[in-house]
Amino acid sequence: MKYGFMPKLMWAAYKGTFKKQLTKTLREDSPNEVMKLAHKKYKEILFGVDEFEKGDRFLINILSCALLSAVLLSVKNKYTVEEVRVYYRGAMCDNFLTKAASKKSKAYTEKGRELLKQQAEKSEILATKNPYSWRFAVEDGKTINQYTATFYTCGICYLMTKLGLKEYIPAMCTLDYDMAALNNTVFTREYTLAGGGTYCDCHYDHKG
Repeated sequence: MKYGFMPKLMWAAYKGTFKKQLTKTLREDSPNEVMKLAHKKYKEILFGVDEFEKGDRFLINILSCALLSAVLLSVKNKYTVEEVRVYYRGAMCDNFLTKAASKKSKAYTEKGRELLKQQAEKSEILATKNPYSWRFAVEDGKTINQYTATFYTCGICYLMTKLGLKEYIPAMCTLDYDMAALNNTVFTREYTLAGGGTYCDCHYDHKG
């Protein structure tokens, strides 16, 4: 993947909160050094990732995964999955861009739901071309405020396993609950690919 507009924007928008959390929730005493090294690793990681086709909704997901992975490969100390979960939650959810984006979901409108279904249909092809993307299906709930997205492949699982960071995948998975909460949505899930399931069953119940 080229280090173009979106990768640069992701780094510029999130480097501050990822740096802040190094001392707030982790035990890093040289945050500037960590982030300097992480920036280099971030570019290296993305260089090894396939290009995403225009309109692939999961580009942001793989960029955030690359950013977290770059930090984990740059810190001096070893951390538990729970410590990384708390770190990642703070780095993402305390960021203005995440808060703004979470409130702009159109999945709970007729037009937005139809677009989501079209993207799910496209994912059948995109995921076969790009192992760093996701293949998923969408099923309507009882009301427009409810739906289920079932994921059969996961770019995060693929990338973090490749980088030797498989143990930390669950720390990223739990952000789904936090992101939903920011949009006044109840998120539930029973199975995950990271946990050994054959799919991730993501249920959304938006409270308006």
